[in-house]
Amino acid sequence: MKAVVFDFDETLTRNSPNIWRSIWQNLGYPTDKNSYYVELYMQFINEEITHQQWNVLTCEAFKQQNMNRSLLDKLAKDITLIDGIDETMQTLKSNGFSLHIVSGNIDTVIEDVLGDKAKYFDSINANKFLYNDENKLSYIIPTKYDFQGKSQFVSELIDKNGIRPSDIYYIGDGPNDEWVYETGCNTLCLNPTTPNFNNKRIWNNTIHNSSNLTDILSIVLTKDFNRDR
Repeated sequence: MKAVVFDFDETLTRNSPNIWRSIWQNLGYPTDKNSYYVELYMQFINEEITHQQWNVLTCEAFKQQNMNRSLLDKLAKDITLIDGIDETMQTLKSNGFSLHIVSGNIDTVIEDVLGDKAKYFDSINANKFLYNDENKLSYIIPTKYDFQGKSQFVSELIDKNGIRPSDIYYIGDGPNDEWVYETGCNTLCLNPTTPNFNNKRIWNNTIHNSSNLTDILSIVLTKDFNRDR
């Protein structure tokens, strides 16, 4: 068994807004460097709050502005998929890969953006928003598979399914993907947003300025894919 694990934002999408920033902005909050939005992010990065606490505080801010489910439906329309998803996923499936998404985005947003392309994925792992009977936000269930949790997801693929690390490719673009290399799997930085894209310890391969996902196939399907590491 082989697997490809994808980040979503700026990996399967292209030139699209950050969903969290868009929510804060549409609810009337500032998102500049002095904003509460940035403050919470930095508190998490600096390990002053946990991922769970970050989500709780974010949820409280959203609820104060009476966030409605319809906002996510609206914002999902602004997100554009990268070209070549159908051809890429069909090729990977035909070559025996299971396909997964691990993302800090929101599950319903990802599903709305993918549409019928969601059928290609064996799992979509992201944050969940719960709503009350009036369709107003009541709770955010944070994904356990973001930041360091992305590495945990790959480790679980290895442990639960008996997949060798050398039979897994992780494809991402940014700093929150960079713990995955610790699992020993193959890593590919696609359209990097991280300054570490040249660090071969973290990213085995890098593709710059790609507008079509089929560009990954020449790497993922390379004949030495199953090399020992």
